[in-house]
Amino acid sequence: IIETVLAEEGRKPESVFDFVQGITAVARDKAHQDARLDLEARAKKLLDRAA
Repeated sequence: IIETVLAEEGRKPESVFDFVQGITAVARDKAHQDARLDLEARAKKLLDRAA
């Protein structure tokens, strides 16, 4: 996830939102829908905890 944020944003993740963006970016590359939905659900939980 950190590598994905580095590649897409050009910097290290510094906030919960950065990590959520990284998780959803990783999810986009998953071939199976179930894997994508699982990662996106985890990202949602992380964001909900921060709110």
